[in-house]
Amino acid sequence: MSSTTLIAVGLVLLCSSLAALARPSIEELKSRAVLDDYESNVVFGYNIVMETNKYAGRYTGSTLACTSCHLKGGTQPNGFALNVAGLYPKWRSKNGVRNGLGLRIRDCFLYSLNGIMPPEESAEVQAVAAYVHYLSEGQAIGKAPEGYSVPTLPETGSDPDPARGQAVFKRACTACHGADGHGTAAAPPLWGINSYNAGAGTHNVAKLAGFVWANMPLGQERSLSHQEALDVAAFIYIQHRPFDPREGRLRKLAEKIYRSIWGGDQTKSSSK
Repeated sequence: MSSTTLIAVGLVLLCSSLAALARPSIEELKSRAVLDDYESNVVFGYNIVMETNKYAGRYTGSTLACTSCHLKGGTQPNGFALNVAGLYPKWRSKNGVRNGLGLRIRDCFLYSLNGIMPPEESAEVQAVAAYVHYLSEGQAIGKAPEGYSVPTLPETGSDPDPARGQAVFKRACTACHGADGHGTAAAPPLWGINSYNAGAGTHNVAKLAGFVWANMPLGQERSLSHQEALDVAAFIYIQHRPFDPREGRLRKLAEKIYRSIWGGDQTKSSSK
């Protein structure tokens, strides 16, 4: 590589670092008396990510928040980080089209939050998009940021085993997620009517295993073996959860009726 190229690369990296340093923190933005339109949308988007049911409840159908999967408000490396604005639009096999950032956000409401898809022009979608752009400042357009997704675990020589995974879950997960997996004040539900539905991206053993291995249990990250992460992901995968909305509107309507009649009682009984 020539010296000219090295200098150019160095300048790009320096500019990216300076852009990130120049970006005001969320706390700083919240302390300002006056915000411009972009800044106010960034703050609103952050609030939605952190407390989704409070700030975007009209489109949600679970007790999850965006940060339940996008850890630390989407800033955690290998925890589905949200500094990904430069990757869109891009093809997505799930819906067979090139997805803009807005459509990708709307899909999260439909699947990961088991809700309904907001309109592209809704205030909530625009705000989350602004927050994603805020986190993406300084990133190279078209290049995947380091650690933006979750690790792909290597082959272990043994298939994921839900029975072994149940033992891992009892040992390592119940303190936060509850013995029944329906969540506690400390952590979100992993299955049941208040969790993500069967169309969500985390309803995938390999992807969930990578997330679990890199981030769980909290405070003891990467303490599980690759096999243990695969096993507990397989155990979570086979548990009951809301239907995939692509399986039919009638089925989702029946689920909604069931939830309205028995959902509250089930939630109460599961916490006893």
